[in-house]
Amino acid sequence: VEVVKGSGQILYGPMTVGGVINYVTPPIPERRGGSIALTGGNRDYVNAHARYGGTFNGVGLLVDAVRKQGEGSRDNTRSGLTDVNFKLQTALSTKQSLALKSNYYHEDSRVTYSGLRLDEYLAAPRANVFRNDAFDGQRLGLSGTHSAAVNPNLIVTTNLYYARFDRDWWRQSSNSAQRPNRIGTPGCTGMVDLFSTCGNEGRLREYQTWGFDPKARATHSWLGIRQETDFGFRGHFEVQNRIQANGNAPLARTGAIVEDNERKNQAWSGFLQNRFFVGKFTITPGVRIEHVRLQRTNRLFANGAGVFGNTTLTQVIPGIGVSYTPNSRFTFFTGLHRGFAPPRTEDLITNTGGFVELDPELSWNFEAGVRTRPTRNFTLDATFFRMDYQNQIIPASLAGGVGAVLTSAGATLHEGVEFSGRYDFRNVFGTGNSVYLRGAFTYLPVARFEGLRFSNVAGFANVRVTGNRLPYASGTLGNGILGFVHRKGINAFVEAVQTGRQYGDDLNTVNSTPDGQRGALPGNILWNATLNIPIESRRTTFFLTTKNLTNRTVIVDRVRGILPNAPRLIQAGFKLDF
Repeated sequence: VEVVKGSGQILYGPMTVGGVINYVTPPIPERRGGSIALTGGNRDYVNAHARYGGTFNGVGLLVDAVRKQGEGSRDNTRSGLTDVNFKLQTALSTKQSLALKSNYYHEDSRVTYSGLRLDEYLAAPRANVFRNDAFDGQRLGLSGTHSAAVNPNLIVTTNLYYARFDRDWWRQSSNSAQRPNRIGTPGCTGMVDLFSTCGNEGRLREYQTWGFDPKARATHSWLGIRQETDFGFRGHFEVQNRIQANGNAPLARTGAIVEDNERKNQAWSGFLQNRFFVGKFTITPGVRIEHVRLQRTNRLFANGAGVFGNTTLTQVIPGIGVSYTPNSRFTFFTGLHRGFAPPRTEDLITNTGGFVELDPELSWNFEAGVRTRPTRNFTLDATFFRMDYQNQIIPASLAGGVGAVLTSAGATLHEGVEFSGRYDFRNVFGTGNSVYLRGAFTYLPVARFEGLRFSNVAGFANVRVTGNRLPYASGTLGNGILGFVHRKGINAFVEAVQTGRQYGDDLNTVNSTPDGQRGALPGNILWNATLNIPIESRRTTFFLTTKNLTNRTVIVDRVRGILPNAPRLIQAGFKLDF
């Protein structure tokens, strides 16, 4: 996983508010070989992972397959997924190469959408009565990347991609205020009829995305200043078909169609970023332009005649980053960039074709920090950040559950510091052994509504929330690891993961409401531990890991009712390289 923060986000989009996450697939090995890993644990957990690849007559190939299954964190929940990836890479000439990737993913899970009411949580925090809720999803992804060295100073890369995701989720409840979802329908008088005459709702989705993304990097000099220029553009297209079918039985897989929507997005963007290398300084200004067209069609409107609505938005996204490296031990950096995220189609265009005045999410993001390695044994990163939103988009009511639309929270401010570091104690308990401390900590004292702002919680529209803390914004996040590495490769560590208190609504309600959707999420510390034993002669590593070592139960979400964290998970297995 690659995380891009600061002004470097200008190369990507359109969601560039707090950071960009890029999932990087494993590289094709130069030599033929692979690995097999098998993990098992409590709650029926099984994870089998196989990988094989190499170069065959000048063509690099890699196949990667995973099968993972097990019970969830609540009763009557279970997931099973299969994920297969294929990668091919070949040189077309001395200056050109082609990479092809494909991915197939299938998930068949018994999982509900609804959280618990307060009385349900107090009686049995891991209970779930909606045993018939079922999720089935399939995804196919394809991409091709062509790279060409036009000359020693110019590299052009063009990426084409396509993905289709089909998802059917049949459920009898969508949040803790619905017990079950379709109470009042014939034969369904309440929870007593849940497994007999109460029906369900099928939320049937089909998503298709495709696009092209040519970009170039040029290295050159101007006025004696060495430079790197990145520029390119992208066309991105989405089609989403949404159907809701109301079934008349707990296990129904067909029903009356009550929603039939088509939503389309077209996004065109271009960017230019130039990196100046001036002595020990690197200065990187850039700009990106995003133009998005959103369309929505309600096929059921007016007895099937349908209705159509569309709108567009355009945004200029500038940014600049500066770093200073006086020596090999220190790098100081700072940056300022515009954050941008467009609203969703369904939040801009109503089901009757009307247009909602909802501005895009906009912010000015500033950071300044240092990366340092003052000694061979010690590394430290420290950053101050400030995210000043002119308009932040949040759910109209975080406790609204299904059907809750997004709304503008207006001006908000996030401000804090984050640290990460590691210290190694070498030659401990014998030559070649080491003990290390590794940790990260984020302190967010400011995360509040700014300006004149009133609550979006139903019944509290006249209550001013200016200055209140933003929902789900923890004041502290941290993790610390104490580890030991033996000279023969055996290593073990114990980890503490800390999360500060959060609020589930803009009123900053402390005590839980009866439906569980509002109230505080108490802070907590959870412990994990891991042991790895490599057997080099067998090219095998055995491992044992325990998550939530003390089996502590805490609340992790209230949006659709109370959800608990994962219970204690004990897993063991091995990885064999060949």
